[in-house]
Amino acid sequence: MADSTAAKSTQPQPVIMIVDDESMVTKSLTTLIELETDYAVVAFQSPTEALEYLKKSTVDLIISDFLMPEITGLELLEQARKMHPEVPRILLTGYADKKNAIEAINAVGLFQYIEKPWDNENLKIVIRNGLNYKGLESVLKQKVKDLDVLLMERQKLLDTTDMFQTELEMARRVQQSMLPESLPQLDDIRLTARYLPALEIGGDFYDVIALDRGRTAVLIADITGHGIQAALGTALLKFAFTSFRDSDVGATEILRGMNSVLFRGLPSDIFVVALIVELDPGRGACNLVNAGVPHPVLLRKADGSMERVTVNGLLLGMTDDDTYQPGEVEQVSLDRGDYLLLFTDGLTESADKTGEFFETRALLENVEKGLAKPGCEILNDLESAAAEFRQSARPDDDITMICIERR
Repeated sequence: MADSTAAKSTQPQPVIMIVDDESMVTKSLTTLIELETDYAVVAFQSPTEALEYLKKSTVDLIISDFLMPEITGLELLEQARKMHPEVPRILLTGYADKKNAIEAINAVGLFQYIEKPWDNENLKIVIRNGLNYKGLESVLKQKVKDLDVLLMERQKLLDTTDMFQTELEMARRVQQSMLPESLPQLDDIRLTARYLPALEIGGDFYDVIALDRGRTAVLIADITGHGIQAALGTALLKFAFTSFRDSDVGATEILRGMNSVLFRGLPSDIFVVALIVELDPGRGACNLVNAGVPHPVLLRKADGSMERVTVNGLLLGMTDDDTYQPGEVEQVSLDRGDYLLLFTDGLTESADKTGEFFETRALLENVEKGLAKPGCEILNDLESAAAEFRQSARPDDDITMICIERR
């Protein structure tokens, strides 16, 4: 039977199911969740009783032990998936069972596994992210259904050009709303960004979140492809990044966590290039971890020098948690008046009539001209120079640029 149920308010609460044959574990987890979160709990020592409960009721997330006397946790979660496929499933496992748990992740569709003994703060974050992922997955499924309806009506919309343009404009506004309305101005650091989609809706993305200890994370990313499919992917990308807000992690851990979400959530032919800068504004310290974005440019005001920050790494969404390894961390220190310029390949691969890329010669020439200017003017000049270089106001690919300037 259930050890406990919780209802802390009259408002609907997420319900967490805990299954472990050790009463100490169920009581410890129940106490943690009920005292430190707003979630309700149903807990079982018997996996068969838990399954009977799931036949009549639903929950929002399941945490199950791996080894239990009646059936294993993997068998329990597999049956739970058949009854409630939308519910995230988390496996508790000892170190000795880790290999078997990892091998079974794809078969059972685990959201995540956690080793015993668990860390309370990490467990709460995993539960929160699992509940957020469930909500996002429902939204995305609804969006896909809406898209299917839209495609069925495509021919009718093509006959009514004004209506079609209105729908595209609505999609553009939705995607634009996923970008930050404004960028935070930090101690001694000014952030400036430009976003130029090639079509009404694009696959580039950028965002900024606060971390603990006064740090800030800056993300610039590019989803493969264009149009509606890439735009829908930005919703998953935003969730994967912002789930680390206010956490005690660095750029490497953020990229690793984002890859985990994107690998499970994106279609197999869609992946993401991204770069994260972990900022310590007070010291002007930057930790860069790259996952396929063009090498940033560092400008030194003191001597007028420029250099490419050649940091590399594996793209996101291509491999699972066990295979993915983020690239090396590159540490850069910004002195007063220095700039760090980030950009997607829509800028560097702007091509002239001969097929030469803007990155080949024109990029650094134009960056050098802007050394004495504020960051916003540098980005304006780069935008104008790239348009002149390709002799077209509209880029062939989405362009996103970010300037990190230490004042």
